[in-house]
Amino acid sequence: MSEGGSRTGDTGAAARPGPERALERVCIWLAIAGGTVMLVFTAASVVSIISRSVFGSPLVGDFELTERGTAIAVFAMLPYCHLRGGNVVVDMFIGMLPANIRQSLAMVGEILFTVVAALMTWRLTLGGINQFQFNDMSMMLHIPTWWMFVPIVFSMALLTLVCLARTLRGGKEFR
Repeated sequence: MSEGGSRTGDTGAAARPGPERALERVCIWLAIAGGTVMLVFTAASVVSIISRSVFGSPLVGDFELTERGTAIAVFAMLPYCHLRGGNVVVDMFIGMLPANIRQSLAMVGEILFTVVAALMTWRLTLGGINQFQFNDMSMMLHIPTWWMFVPIVFSMALLTLVCLARTLRGGKEFR
């Protein structure tokens, strides 16, 4: 064991520099918030189903709330998922290649994902601004559409940082 009580080669949180630890913590808390949002909107769906069954009337706009909550929750969990290397990878043919080629392909993938995440962040930001300018509202509850872009853009900006951090780490996830 090394001085800090961790094994040599351990890449735990204590072994990482401050910015990586901070990035990991923000991703964890955002994923927890996303899970909480998902639970709240799942509960709203259950209440709506019970209300429909018992009282013959669902909660008005339950699908609008569920739709928005699910979008926010999924985007909130993306940075943590990628931080841990949890995205689905189909490497049926790549697994047969030598390690150095696999590593090079992983780096190309990280760079491309960084670019795509940055582009999506930019476009979602513009989309949110557009929704705000045109005062777009949901049909049933008349909830402004732009507000849901705020946590989604934050999540995408964080995902872009995670992609950049993984690129700088040579394509390795945070463990």
